[in-house]
Formats: sequence, C-alpha cells, structure tokens
Amino acid sequence: MVTLNHGQKQKYIESHLFNELRWLLGAAQEWSIQEQLSLGIVGYDVIVYAMDSAFLHARSLFEFFVCGPTKNHYSCKQFVGDVLKSEKYKNWNEPLHANLMHARDRSKTEQLEGFRGEMKPLNKMPVDFAEEILGLWEKFEENLLGSRSQGDRELGRLAQQKRKAAIDCAKCVIDSEVTRQHAELKHEQLKPVFPF
Repeated sequence: MVTLNHGQKQKYIESHLFNELRWLLGAAQEWSIQEQLSLGIVGYDVIVYAMDSAFLHARSLFEFFVCGPTKNHYSCKQFVGDVLKSEKYKNWNEPLHANLMHARDRSKTEQLEGFRGEMKPLNKMPVDFAEEILGLWEKFEENLLGSRSQGDRELGRLAQQKRKAAIDCAKCVIDSEVTRQHAELKHEQLKPVFPF
C-alpha cells in the first residue's frame, strides 16, 4: 500500500475527491430536476447523461470509501487506517458496475433497495447513491476529526469544507437559468435534493 504524506492527502481531497463529489451531487441534482420536469423533448436526453455521470462518480467514490487501495486508486484506508462500511453498496456494487461497464438493455433493470429502503430500478437511483456517498463522506470526516493527529484533524476540516462546497455547487444546478425556464414552462416548483 502506498503511503501518502500530509500534502498528498490534502491535494487528493482538494482536487480528486472534491471533483468526484461535486460532479456526483450536480449530476444527481440534474437527474432529479429532469425526473421532476418530465420534459419529453426528443433529442434532449439530459436525464440519461445526468444518470450516467452520477453513476460514474458514485462508483469512483464508493471504491475510495469501501475498497482497499490498488495500483490504480487510493483508498480512505490510507487516510483513516481502514475502509468504511456500506451495507447498501454491497447490494448495489454488481448492478452498478454492470450498468456502467457493459453494453446491455438498460430498459430492464433489476429492483434494488433504495437509500430509504424502498425498492426501485437502478436507473432511478442517482440520488440514492449520492445520499449514501454523503453519509460515507461524513464518516470519513468524523474519522479524520477524531484523530489524535493535528494533520488528520486539518484534513477533516478540509473534507467538511469540500462537502459543503460540493453541495453549494449542486445548488447552482437548480438555480440555473435553463432550469428556471424549463420549470416555468411546466409550471413546476422544483425541489432541491440536498440541504442547502
């Protein structure tokens, strides 16, 4: 396992983890907006792009939080001494991987247990994945903040700041001019996914 120094950990949180989280939350928010609006405009497949993006970024973050490091990616184990646990991801891992990595009929997806326990198809789960990742991110923060090491506690505060910044970025999606125009056309009051 590669050992990271404080500066490398800081850069990894600031750049890589933050980018994954902000793109995940933004994509999940966009997917939710498109789901709420049901625009049905031929050739305007933003809901599919948002879903795929949310799945991709969620999978990257799940691998960071719940899997050990490999030659291809770091793990939270290198930050907090162990991987985090996600019972939900144990059930989501295989279908999520298959959906992302293999050409297949996406119209027939199996039912999975959502974040709040309800059954739903995989293609309705971008927000569920984002909510589970936010929970894992907060556990990651807590582990860092609870450390005896001042450097780890600094990383914990950085992780908190980056989580809040990613949520703020997702707010920009719901506040965008395009979103407002589409909501007005459909006479919809859009509901944000994440607490702002």
